[in-house]
Amino acid sequence: MQINNRLLDDLTRVTNSALGTMTGVKGEVDALVRQQFEKILINMDLATREEFDVVRDIATKATQRADALEAQVTTLEDRLAKLEAASKPAAKTTTKAASSKPASK
Repeated sequence: MQINNRLLDDLTRVTNSALGTMTGVKGEVDALVRQQFEKILINMDLATREEFDVVRDIATKATQRADALEAQVTTLEDRLAKLEAASKPAAKTTTKAASSKPASK
């Protein structure tokens, strides 16, 4: 009976050692994979979060400015159309008045 207990104790120690070794290997593999990913990302020349936020803010402001300018252009076009409409009847009246006068020689 003691032989079996000794054998089981040895198997338990070997198993525990193997599990400890595997845990250490897993940690090393994780560290190596993380290191490789960092190298790949550095070589990809990606924008940082701060750079992305700055560019997004600039784009938002530019869009707002474009919308404001578009509204201003629409307002100016409406005003121009009203001025042109107001000046056309006066021009027609002047033309009619000039054509209704008898031609003098």
